Amino acid sequence: MKRPMTTKELFEKIEGILREKGLLPDILDYSLPEREERPISTYEFNIRNNLDYGRSEGIYLDIGIEYYKDGEQVYLELGTIKTLCTDQTAMWAMAKLPADFIMEMHEYVNGHLDDFTWEGFDVYAYDVSGNRLEWGYTCCNQKGMEKIKKELLEKYPRVTVRNNATRKITVYDNEGSCHKGDV
Repeated sequence: MKRPMTTKELFEKIEGILREKGLLPDILDYSLPEREERPISTYEFNIRNNLDYGRSEGIYLDIGIEYYKDGEQVYLELGTIKTLCTDQTAMWAMAKLPADFIMEMHEYVNGHLDDFTWEGFDVYAYDVSGNRLEWGYTCCNQKGMEKIKKELLEKYPRVTVRNNATRKITVYDNEGSCHKGDV
């Protein structure tokens, strides 16, 4: 993606996956993404949900995500799924929905991590053959990235640093040269 996915896009994507797989209960009356569409800049979030009887009618399921940014807890609403039914069978059908939503969202996000990586820096080292090592580091700030880059250049001939916000990659070698590029 060229920009962070939004809360609305993620809600609609997962709802579409659930629909395709036949996992949405037949009793649903509607679903609504949260009105305030907000960008999601990290995959390091917890999925939160609330299943309850509505104040005036039916049963509703609210879905959101929670994460920490700069030491502060952030909660973003994704959307609401509702049925006007209120009997025990409806509650059991709705109770299965959060589990399905969470599992599908977990699978989708893990399969598209780069679409949810818009903060910090990714740092990778390369061996003498020019092959990228299978592991790397994600640093939340410039200072941490510089420290990791320096340590890796002491052991490996080449290191790449990707600024996750801009998607720009800088290639460093242990001889002091630097090259910039795009993903």
